[in-house]
Amino acid sequence: MSVITNIGRLFTSTDRGVIDDAAVVVEAGAITWVGRGSDAPRVEDEVVDAEGALMTPGLVDAHTHPVYAGNRFGEIALRSSGASYADIAAAGGGIGATVDATRSADDLESVVAARLRSWLAAGTTTVEAKTGYHLTESGELGAVALLAALGRRGDLPRVAVTFLGAHAVPAGFERADDYVDEVVRWTPAAAASGAHFTDVFCDEGYFTAAQSRTVLDAGRAAGLDIRIHADELVRTGGAILAAELGAASADHLLQIDHTDVKALAAAGVVATLAPITAMAMKKMPPVRQMIDAGVTIALGTDHNPGTSGSTDMTVAIAAAVAAFGISVADALRAATAGGAASLRRSDVGVVQEGARADLVLWDADHEGAFAWSWGLKPLKVWRGGSLVA
Repeated sequence: MSVITNIGRLFTSTDRGVIDDAAVVVEAGAITWVGRGSDAPRVEDEVVDAEGALMTPGLVDAHTHPVYAGNRFGEIALRSSGASYADIAAAGGGIGATVDATRSADDLESVVAARLRSWLAAGTTTVEAKTGYHLTESGELGAVALLAALGRRGDLPRVAVTFLGAHAVPAGFERADDYVDEVVRWTPAAAASGAHFTDVFCDEGYFTAAQSRTVLDAGRAAGLDIRIHADELVRTGGAILAAELGAASADHLLQIDHTDVKALAAAGVVATLAPITAMAMKKMPPVRQMIDAGVTIALGTDHNPGTSGSTDMTVAIAAAVAAFGISVADALRAATAGGAASLRRSDVGVVQEGARADLVLWDADHEGAFAWSWGLKPLKVWRGGSLVA
């Protein structure tokens, strides 16, 4: 049993809000007591002095694409000069370019492990991680197994594995429906290999709402929960589909309208937003409208080779405050409890009794620092009560 004392401000990401002069007691990897330091039970074992610093739950990155090789720096420069996402894809760039590089990579395990380690070093203790850059049966199932294995390592973040076989239609398929049939066939094996979720890129030039429904229905039949890339490039019905299917999360949502917002709210679907990518795409989702409607918001870095190179959720928090116009408290909740909700988890993303002791002590004395520093540094990071960074 250990106690962390002299916490200047404890952002619990629960209904208890912020506790000043706080303490947290940890036993067997879980939080057993939270409250004012003056009321803390006596602990005979380890005592950690937080020296008045800010503490939060471990951050939760609810949308990432870490299994890839190579880079797309040239097309990023083209897009900054006015080329569209569709233009770049039509010219052989985009997802297809990364698929080629990833299929030929020699040692993805060490590359992906290093990326995951960078999340943990920046205070993120849980990462949703997608496959989707192989688009072959062996490659996609291998990526699922790789992510599941890395998530079991104590020196890396927890990993929620998402099978994104339906990321794009690969070369060699004349009809998207034929590739959808292949993804459906692979899905039970993806579930057996360690996937928690299934996902699909429901957007113009990728998969229609009808094709996406087929993919997601297959995932549910295999025991996977549902996530969906929805309405990022144009409004194609992805958010409505997410609501109809009761998805855990609908992601991006740059093109949705009030009808979609109402549907997400009524169905209890979490809106997982990627502010770094929204800035790169120069299009903002209707965040305030979603919050006012009662939609739970989660945040993700959307780390991927095309639009977001960040593995630092503190940058996503700062970007959400600046670009979405939400408060620091709202952004920080979205990066903790909101992200956990998008993963259907209640044991991470919060500081409360019974939760896992995933905790971060920051180089700050107030959460306002997240909107100021664009890369706030952690002083200490605990995963399951063990100091890991």
